[in-house]
Amino acid sequence: MSAAFDFLVNTAGGLLMNLGVSGMVGQLMGVGATLALHPLLLLTGIIVGGTGIAIARELNKRPHLYLIVDNTGEVW
Repeated sequence: MSAAFDFLVNTAGGLLMNLGVSGMVGQLMGVGATLALHPLLLLTGIIVGGTGIAIARELNKRPHLYLIVDNTGEVW
């Protein structure tokens, strides 16, 4: 379940990043939103943006903490 959620978050984030970047480039080039909706650019943005978001999320994860209880009764 966690992997599916991560995939959806990364895909949605990549798509949003792509639309933002492509829209800005399209406006600067004078072609408007047409460039932002090009299928190849959408796919590339999902892959590149999703990868960037996945890396950022992995770097920001907290490490798992483990509690070890020694009930053997031995005194060190």
